[in-house]
Amino acid sequence: MPVTALPAEHPLRRLLADELHARPPAPVRAPAVVSCLALLDAPADDILASLRAMLGESPAETPADIAHIIFERPPLRVKWERHGEFVSLTLVRPLAESSIAEIDRFPSAFSAFAAGELARLPGRLIASADIVLLPATDGPPGEEALARWFDRNALAGSSILDGAAWVFTDFIVHAEAAGGGRSRWLVLDRGTPAARVAGSASPGAMTAGGGMSAPQTARLVQRLIEIEVYRMMALLAFPLARAAFPQLNAIEHRLAKITAATAALHDQPDAKSVQDEERRQLDELTRLAAEVESSVAATAFRFSAAQAYWDIVSARVRELRETRIGDRRTVSGFLSRRLAPAMNSCAAAARRQEELSARIERASALLRTRVDVAREEHNQRLLAAMERRGKVSLRLQQTVEGLSVAAITYYGAGLVGYLSKPLTSVWPSLNPDWVVAAAIPVLAYVVWRGVGRIRRELRHD
Repeated sequence: MPVTALPAEHPLRRLLADELHARPPAPVRAPAVVSCLALLDAPADDILASLRAMLGESPAETPADIAHIIFERPPLRVKWERHGEFVSLTLVRPLAESSIAEIDRFPSAFSAFAAGELARLPGRLIASADIVLLPATDGPPGEEALARWFDRNALAGSSILDGAAWVFTDFIVHAEAAGGGRSRWLVLDRGTPAARVAGSASPGAMTAGGGMSAPQTARLVQRLIEIEVYRMMALLAFPLARAAFPQLNAIEHRLAKITAATAALHDQPDAKSVQDEERRQLDELTRLAAEVESSVAATAFRFSAAQAYWDIVSARVRELRETRIGDRRTVSGFLSRRLAPAMNSCAAAARRQEELSARIERASALLRTRVDVAREEHNQRLLAAMERRGKVSLRLQQTVEGLSVAAITYYGAGLVGYLSKPLTSVWPSLNPDWVVAAAIPVLAYVVWRGVGRIRRELRHD
């Protein structure tokens, strides 16, 4: 069969297509424990190099487009993932215990490493959790069984995935004797042993009695990890929002004073003092705008990232498809009551920054309009004064021109008189006075035309 030739590929086609498979969930089946951690403030390649050294791997260069790497060290599976702001490690280890009663202390896959090894990883820990997967008994565990590992007052749990499993957590960072604290999740698979065997033979198979297949369990664990990590990443914005509120309150108070002072300017009769006050208020508004923009620049990315993380958390919680167990609160109920107000505070802080910036801009525009109107009035007065001075100057110029014509005519007539006196010796009957009298109109006309021509040439230039 001939090969069908297609048009040339877009250079990003394969990269974009592979993005859908960039972070596959780590395969896992109950009983098992999955431990995860997320690290900030360290390059992903440095964390990967440290992880390779811990696992006894030879150093290797990692392409920048690689989003995840899975290391198999039976019975341990380790997955390294590169995210936008952080790097996560997920460890999967099977458990020998198959019921809650057999477990003395809450398991962790981190125990596969020697004490202090994980502490040598670069970066700072932002989230860490242990997720224990066990087969379920006939009914959900009682309060006494769950109280061994969870805080009664903070405990949340529900039936998830249309009754395929039960999940319990308290979202508390429990201090561990071996090192840093971790959150705890307990997942009880409601499938029967026969269902699990069938699921292992056919990954998508499920019995009528419920239970999860291996791919479904992996996806569930991935959702719980994302809920754990992304809720902490979302909460990074909350301290910034809490610190921004007093600053925004102070700026709003100053803006209110400036606005009130601007309104009071209408009652001041002294134009000079009004102009000085307007200039001072405009300078103050400029300082306020600079403070707000500085606050926005420092927090805008964090607030927008928090909203994106919170959207992911909300989506992952919805994907659990929870139903209530008795009167116990659900995971979604716990997060909506505890985490949603914090996220709303972040959104409110971001919204107040935008609104305050817009209010300052409107106040500045109003004050600039007042200043511009005052400046236009001043310019009109200047133009009117200049017009008056121009008219006076024109009249003076016309007067000077007339005087100039008279003066030049006078001196010209004098010259004519001096020239005509010697002529009496030739023509005794010639009267010099009559000659001067006859020359005066001619001289005046010639001088007047000459001055007019000079004025026209100056105007033309």
